[in-house]
Amino acid sequence: MKYGKNHRRSLALLLALFIAAALLFSSFFVFTHLKHDCTGKGCSVCTEIGTCIRTIHLLSDAIGWGAAGILVCICVKNLGKPYAAGLYLCPASLVRLKVRLNH
Repeated sequence: MKYGKNHRRSLALLLALFIAAALLFSSFFVFTHLKHDCTGKGCSVCTEIGTCIRTIHLLSDAIGWGAAGILVCICVKNLGKPYAAGLYLCPASLVRLKVRLNH
């Protein structure tokens, strides 16, 4: 069981590193080749720059939606705790607590 947890954690870390590397290298390529000698229509460098920009947009949108989803899950979980705690607690009354009421 512990092997599965460590395996998942290492795969998640590896995936995060690959995504970060893709963002970093795509950005680096765009910045370094932005002012190149364009040959006009069908320029291979312009095609690669377009591909890198699409990759950056795709990954940043996915990361943004993922972060928003995680934030919503955390908020719902934290806001639901008091409500769920009230459902599982037995209401305390004076009769249930066997309090004697003297005049």
